[in-house]
Amino acid sequence: MAIKNNISKNQGEPQKTGFRWIFIICLIFCELLIYTWVRTESTQAILRVSKAREMNIKTISYNKALSVERDRLKSGERITRIAKTRLNLSASTSNQTIYLAVSLPGKED
Repeated sequence: MAIKNNISKNQGEPQKTGFRWIFIICLIFCELLIYTWVRTESTQAILRVSKAREMNIKTISYNKALSVERDRLKSGERITRIAKTRLNLSASTSNQTIYLAVSLPGKED
């Protein structure tokens, strides 16, 4: 009587198939993690760019306001008004002007 061996050749393949499915699932999971990380970083980069643009616009408008204020403070009318009111200076200064002769060293007039 011969003993039959019930071990089939296909018995080793289910383990290989199981490892294949586990590998495919792990691969898909890693792809999803990478995709999520890229999306998150992309969103963060967009937010940083938006914030930088907003700060740039604020800085430009602030610089324009400072420029206008500087021009207003430098205006001749304002300086004249301050000279008349706070420093009690008069408008006619032609008779108060003193011209100094400048002589260069080594040359005498």
